[in-house]
Amino acid sequence: MQNKPILKAVVLLVLLAFLLQTTGCGQMINAIEHSDMQVKLKMTDTIFLDPVAKAKNRTLYVAVNNTSDMQEVDTGMLQNLIASRLSAKGYTVVSDPAQAGYIIQVNVLYMDYYRKTGTHEGAVEGALAGAGAGAVIGQSRDTSIALGLIGGVVGGLGGALIGKAFKVETYAGVVDVELREKTDKPVTGQMITNAQTGSATTIQTKQEINTNWQIYRTKIVCTAQQTNIDKTEAARVIAERIATQIGGMF
Repeated sequence: MQNKPILKAVVLLVLLAFLLQTTGCGQMINAIEHSDMQVKLKMTDTIFLDPVAKAKNRTLYVAVNNTSDMQEVDTGMLQNLIASRLSAKGYTVVSDPAQAGYIIQVNVLYMDYYRKTGTHEGAVEGALAGAGAGAVIGQSRDTSIALGLIGGVVGGLGGALIGKAFKVETYAGVVDVELREKTDKPVTGQMITNAQTGSATTIQTKQEINTNWQIYRTKIVCTAQQTNIDKTEAARVIAERIATQIGGMF
């Protein structure tokens, strides 16, 4: 009969320890804050197109490559999204670059996965919470110490499991964009290539350029973050946001 209070206290302690873990731990709060996907994009350099040329050049050609590890960013999908954004602005997409007033070339250069878990933090916070609860519930000194130890173990296990179950994940990458604008006047310049053949040897080659294309280049840095993120969904949202940002230049 004397064991019933202890047994009851152990049950209450287990429930309290898990309750504390599910309501108060930092990783749970962080997981809830990132329950919706958060996508951020930043263009490294602003491109200003010639407004006179924009009025004349109403055709464009779009080409997309993906050399990253995240092949879920489908090149055909991204190409169609870019074309759709610009078609809505009155541009006509052509299949022959020679017939285009603008040439847009995009390459998903890099896209990688990052994960932040609360496993360690959850175990520590759970152990402290459980031990504190056990000490409060315990009625005698010996019982309090015993229940405190049990609470620490239970809380630690609960926090570790929660930390693994709820993880904030991120896909981050870089997209290269080259935009060519057809001009009425010739564009001259030099293409310089530095080919390094050893630690102390570099070969530099130069080529004179005479064309009617003005070339602009920029990079788009993008991140998609969410608790237990879906890779396919992240790739789709990233592609939509890239297309929107490229379309915003016109």
